[in-house]
Amino acid sequence: MDPTLRMSVLMVGQRSLAAQRRSRYVAGSGAHPARMAPDLAHALIADYTQPGDWVLDPLAGVGTTHVEAIHLGRHAFGVEIEPGWVALARANIALARRQGGTGTGRVITADATRLPRGIPTSLRGRFRLVLTSPPYGRTMHGRVEHRGGQLVRFHNAYGNPDLSNLAHRGRTGLIDGITAVLAGCLPLLAPGGIVAVVSRPWRRDHFLNDLPGQIVQAGIDVGFEFAQDRKASHAAARDGRLIARHSFFQLTVTRRARAKGRPALLPQHDFVAILRRPDDGHPSKRRSVPGPPADQVLTGAPPPPSPGPAETKESPEIRESHYPPPPLRPRRTRRAAQKTTETDDHHDVHLDPCGRADAPVGGAP
Repeated sequence: MDPTLRMSVLMVGQRSLAAQRRSRYVAGSGAHPARMAPDLAHALIADYTQPGDWVLDPLAGVGTTHVEAIHLGRHAFGVEIEPGWVALARANIALARRQGGTGTGRVITADATRLPRGIPTSLRGRFRLVLTSPPYGRTMHGRVEHRGGQLVRFHNAYGNPDLSNLAHRGRTGLIDGITAVLAGCLPLLAPGGIVAVVSRPWRRDHFLNDLPGQIVQAGIDVGFEFAQDRKASHAAARDGRLIARHSFFQLTVTRRARAKGRPALLPQHDFVAILRRPDDGHPSKRRSVPGPPADQVLTGAPPPPSPGPAETKESPEIRESHYPPPPLRPRRTRRAAQKTTETDDHHDVHLDPCGRADAPVGGAP
């Protein structure tokens, strides 16, 4: 089936996030501030790839994309800038293999805004799917402890405070970084390959930050075709009703906003921007060309002798710590935007993109 004809709504909230991760991820994985729901990653990988295909996550985190790809018999490669998350991702990959996953996986420590640097040359042009979710808006990140009466946030911080880490950029810097990541992914995809980016909009005061729309425009700007806008519902369907799944912090923010007369809704779905690399006009190019076996690529084993010209030496793992090349936006705009950092987003209020004052999913708070 053509990927653009898939059902636009994914119901991925029948199980809680804790149930989705239980026994499938190593201890400590829950400390990542913005983890993708495993059932969402599983559904997207199953929709857009076949067993044996390659999947790339350029913002790999603790390896959710890798774990679900391995259990589905796919091969996954990832890039993550923070060594701590890389270590957890590798542990999760090893656990998935021990649990019987037939796919393979590898994560390297590198700066995703510098892609395709760091990706083995034998994998370039072979990925069928890029699946990722960027870090954004701290009201979407972390967990809350409130047993003592006062709200205490935890697991909501990233390391590596320089601007090569997207989590520490302001709103304009973030979309510039996402644009660079998407541009680097384009030559890594097979012709006709799919990019799926999971995100949500958020509102600060009366300003709606349409991150999903900005991601789509960034993809088009670097050469992708827009294929579809899908939704991933995290509400559970029970007896004809939708039961909200949310964090205590999300519920508290929504209640406070509504008390102030702001039409806030309890977030219950993610936007999934589906982009496609052009087919280059030739049907025979829609599948990637054969390459070395997955185990050989992921372990770095040398390829067998070939009568053809020698391939470019595989790039080592890269540790970038500097700001990427000048983005598409004017320098003056970028500098002004950097004054507004993610710290300002502590008071962001997440609303329905249409600004409607309907009751949250599952009833009024």
